[in-house]
Amino acid sequence: MDSFHRLIVVTDREQTSNLSLLADSIHLKVEQVGRQEFEQKMFPGNALIAYPFVGRQLGKRGIPDDLVQGMSKGSLFLYQVERSFADPNFALNIGIRGLIYRDEQLDRVLTALKAMMAGELYFPRAVMSAMVDEVLQQRFKQGFNADALTAVQLLTRQEKRIIHLVAEGSRNKEIALTLNISAHTVKAHLSSIFRKTKSRNRVELLRWIQQSNPVQSLSLTH
Repeated sequence: MDSFHRLIVVTDREQTSNLSLLADSIHLKVEQVGRQEFEQKMFPGNALIAYPFVGRQLGKRGIPDDLVQGMSKGSLFLYQVERSFADPNFALNIGIRGLIYRDEQLDRVLTALKAMMAGELYFPRAVMSAMVDEVLQQRFKQGFNADALTAVQLLTRQEKRIIHLVAEGSRNKEIALTLNISAHTVKAHLSSIFRKTKSRNRVELLRWIQQSNPVQSLSLTH
């Protein structure tokens, strides 16, 4: 998905929320709305919605009606989430773009905002890695996609390593440290990967993995 141009922060309080202040501090275009106003308004497709979810449960018991309505308004992530109350796998599967927990460190909240506004998902790395592994296993059972296989054959060994790290949720700096290369080199590799897989960003790259099933061809032994 392309990046978002505006952050809509839904809140139950009249005063400016901490999330709005943080977004403003990194120069994001942010608009804070009350819950009643949020229910009545429509928002542009390039807006990302921050939806409060304090003290509430999300999992196999179902999705709260107000959250279903909120998700119908556009792309949405949850904030003020209790770690033990919300199942991140369930949230990912129903289309939530990320979870920001109540006890999240300030630097992690800023990282989450930047990532999601750039069009990325924000979930624990283990959740993202498990999701990719599961999808790849399913796709492998269904057989290879010929176009994807051709694209995979064009990838270098280093690019395959980077795809694995991206699928696990690694950021550019983390990839650079893992592979002992510069962040500039990581960006160059990603540009090549995006071109070869016809992806515009990391989200589309994950979608390419889901649709193409290059599980064996991405083996680092080749």
